Amino acid sequence: MANPFAKSHNGTSNSSEEIISARVISIILDDTHPLFNDYGQWDSIGTIFYDNVKSPTPYLPVKDPESESLSFYPTAKPLFPQYKALPLINEIVVLVQASSLASVTATSAQNWYYISTVNIWNSQQQNVLPDQIYNQYLSDNQSKTPQEVAAGSPQIENSSNLNLEIGSTFVTKKYIYPLRPYEGDVIQEGRWGNSIRLGSTVTGSDNLWSNTGNNGDPITLIRNGQYGIIQEPGEYILENINLDDSSIYLTSNQQIPLKAASSNDYLSYSSNPPTLPSEYSGKQIILNSGRLVFNSDLDHILLSSQKSINLNSQLSVNIDARSEFVVQTPSVYLGDTQNAQPLVLGNDLVDLLTDLVSDIDSLSTSLSNQINGPDGTPLAPTSYTAQLISAKIPEYKTRILNTLSNTSNTV
Repeated sequence: MANPFAKSHNGTSNSSEEIISARVISIILDDTHPLFNDYGQWDSIGTIFYDNVKSPTPYLPVKDPESESLSFYPTAKPLFPQYKALPLINEIVVLVQASSLASVTATSAQNWYYISTVNIWNSQQQNVLPDQIYNQYLSDNQSKTPQEVAAGSPQIENSSNLNLEIGSTFVTKKYIYPLRPYEGDVIQEGRWGNSIRLGSTVTGSDNLWSNTGNNGDPITLIRNGQYGIIQEPGEYILENINLDDSSIYLTSNQQIPLKAASSNDYLSYSSNPPTLPSEYSGKQIILNSGRLVFNSDLDHILLSSQKSINLNSQLSVNIDARSEFVVQTPSVYLGDTQNAQPLVLGNDLVDLLTDLVSDIDSLSTSLSNQINGPDGTPLAPTSYTAQLISAKIPEYKTRILNTLSNTSNTV
C-alpha cells in the first residue's frame, strides 16, 4: 500500500494538510547515515524521516533508524537555517509546508519542514512518545500514563536500558530540572543542564540576583552544567553561580553573591581596595568555572581598567615569558607598599663601587710603600694591612660586576 504522506526526492508533498504532528523515525546527522548520499550528502544534515502521528503506518518496514528501508518514509528539513533544535528518535515534531527548491520551476511545489519538538512530557531532556503499535510491547516501567507522569513517575526511567530507540549516543541524565521562569523571561534550555536566560531583577524573589536593583533591570545568565541536587521530578531549579559547573553572568544593577576563590583582603592596596565580588552592585561580567583560559593565537591579550587590575591567588602568581617582562610605571613596589626601600640602579652602583675600589686600591698601594722615618723601613702595621687589601682588590672588582642581574632591569 502506498504511503499517503510520502514525497519524492524533489521535495513535492502529496498531503493536503498544512500542519501535522510527526514522529521522528530517523535523522541524518553525519555522513555515517545509510541514506546520507541519497538525500544530498551534507545538504541532508538535519533531515528527519517521520511517520504521521494521527495515522501510524504499521505496513511500512521495521522502524530501524539505521536501515536503508527508511527511504519508504517521508522526510522533512529544519525550518530555520540559523537555529537548529535537533529532535531525538521517537520525539514528536510539528511539520509545516513551505516552498521547496522545486518551486523555482513549479511555484506550487512545497516541502515539509519541522519547527520544534512537541513538549509531550514538559521535559527539556527528552519528549519521546512511541507509537501505539510499539507501545504495547513496552514493559510497565517503560510506558506510563500521562497521569502517572504528572504525578512524578518518569515516562522512561532509564533510556539506556530500553529497546525503544531514541538515538545512538543520547543518554537521559537523572536529576536535571527545568529552570524556574519569571515574568517576561526568555529562556533557552539544552537537554543537559545548560541554558541561557534573558531575564531581569525580580524583587522579593528567592533567586541570587535580585537582592538589589529594581524590577526590570536586565540580566543575562549563561550556565553550563547544573549543580547536583535531588528533588521532585519536574520541580523548578534556579541558577547558582557558586554551584553550577560554569557560568557567565552579564549584569546591570545586580549584586551577585559570588564566593571568590581568593581575595586575601586585597593586602597590596594601601587605600581604596576593590569592592569584594560578593558585595559589588553594578554592571559587570562574571566568569566562574573550575578553570579559565584566555588564549590569543594571533594577537595580543589586552587588560584595561579605569582603576586597578588585581591578580589574586591562594598560592602563587606566575608569569612566564620567552623574551621580556616589561613593567612601565612611575612606581614599583615589591612585597609591600609600606616601609618599602627603593631598588638600586645596577650600572650606576657598579660604576660608583668601581671608582671607590680603584681609589682604595691607589690608597692601599701608597700606604704599603710608606717608610718609617730616617731608617727607611716600612710602617709595619699600615703596610701589612694595605698589602692584604691590595690583594683582595681584583676579587672585589669581579664581585661588583657579578651583582648585575642578567634578566631584571629598571630605570
